Amino acid sequence: MRDNKNGSLPACSPRSEAGRQGRFNVHRLLFYILLATCYLLLATFFSACGRRGDPVAIRPYEGTAAVADLKAFIKDSAVYLKWGMPRDKSFSREDLKGFVIFRADIPEGASIGECGCPYREVDFIVPGSKPVRLLGIDTEETFEYLDKTAIAGQTYSYKIVIMDKNNRTGKDSDTVLVKGFKHEQEETAVTPSKAPTGVITIHTGESIVITWDEIRGERIKFYRIYRSEDKKDFVVIGQSVTPAFTDKNIKPSKKFYYRVTAVGEADTEGPTSKEIEVTTTSQ
Repeated sequence: MRDNKNGSLPACSPRSEAGRQGRFNVHRLLFYILLATCYLLLATFFSACGRRGDPVAIRPYEGTAAVADLKAFIKDSAVYLKWGMPRDKSFSREDLKGFVIFRADIPEGASIGECGCPYREVDFIVPGSKPVRLLGIDTEETFEYLDKTAIAGQTYSYKIVIMDKNNRTGKDSDTVLVKGFKHEQEETAVTPSKAPTGVITIHTGESIVITWDEIRGERIKFYRIYRSEDKKDFVVIGQSVTPAFTDKNIKPSKKFYYRVTAVGEADTEGPTSKEIEVTTTSQ
């Protein structure tokens, strides 16, 4: 509205000016509050992006999820373990991830309870995905493990722990004790083959045939034949996998002496047979 005298705009009153300034300050304060809120929300979002939640402890099984019927044998110069699935129905075959094999070294003359020997993990095995079936009929599934790292002569105690697909472990199985054993090669070395018996010779004119009784009940690799011309120095002239040998390298009107030995699978040679004498005829 213009002034009646000079046509100029009327001056604003101090009260109206202060009101406008107050509204402006309120709007500016609200803007800053909104801006700060947006900043905090964005900062919280980006700081939490990709961050994992706090770990949650997984409770162990409350049932008796332990492998059943753990047994141990000596097989192929190693310790052979065999066991079955847990009898606890809360643990199904579909939950199975694998088995942890534990072993403890037991000093000679000590028992498992007395020595307090620590068990150490020696292997983790993952069984096949399908259970054993016989003629289409479900059978009790068994698992096996061959510990080829076992040292001959050392006594061991074994236990097995089952693990599910969430890496949760069950209870310890019963323990089995395997007393010190010997490798097959060592057993053969300390039990050499017997001496061949029933050695006879046949002079055919151009050769001498030596035969003897076959050694039964032992793992014989071959027989070794010795010969001497002076009854003192015997040398090897051949070997045979059968209880017979033909000596074609002979001379007329000459005495020859023969001995036979048996060699086992570990290349251990047994004692010699009784010596037999042959005199060739003149040509």
